[in-house]
Amino acid sequence: MVDFLLFALASVGMTLILVRGTLFQPFRNFLADGAERIRIRREKKGLPSGFTFTEFLLGLLSCAQCTGFWSGLFCGIFFITSDTCWIWLNSISNRYLFNRILMLFCCGAAGSFLSVVGDIFLEWLFFSKMLLMRQFEDEEHRRTLLSEQELAATAEVLPENEE
Repeated sequence: MVDFLLFALASVGMTLILVRGTLFQPFRNFLADGAERIRIRREKKGLPSGFTFTEFLLGLLSCAQCTGFWSGLFCGIFFITSDTCWIWLNSISNRYLFNRILMLFCCGAAGSFLSVVGDIFLEWLFFSKMLLMRQFEDEEHRRTLLSEQELAATAEVLPENEE
């Protein structure tokens, strides 16, 4: 159970760091600039647009589900199958090898799903915070307007009573 919890948190954390984190923002910007330069160079030469490795990496690092699969696969190697992950090298059993590969694929799929859920949850938290801040600002603005209206009403009432 602890291994699965560590696997889930590690794969989601790794995915969010790669896709949303400021640590990898310069690398994602570098890839985006490189992909744009390649596209412009191809257009100038009159070549058809193609899918390059730079575009592949950029697409991978901008998608929580895609990166989550590879993060889940990577974390699965170390957390889920760590006790027996290198035995298959010496094993001659094809069934055991197939089970290990299937388990790693399932770890990738689980990491992909968990990463998307984690990404959606963090977005929901962010927008909920923004909504609460906006409601608070609106309430403060409404209170300010009411107190200004009350002051104006009091100022209008006072001169009429003095006359």
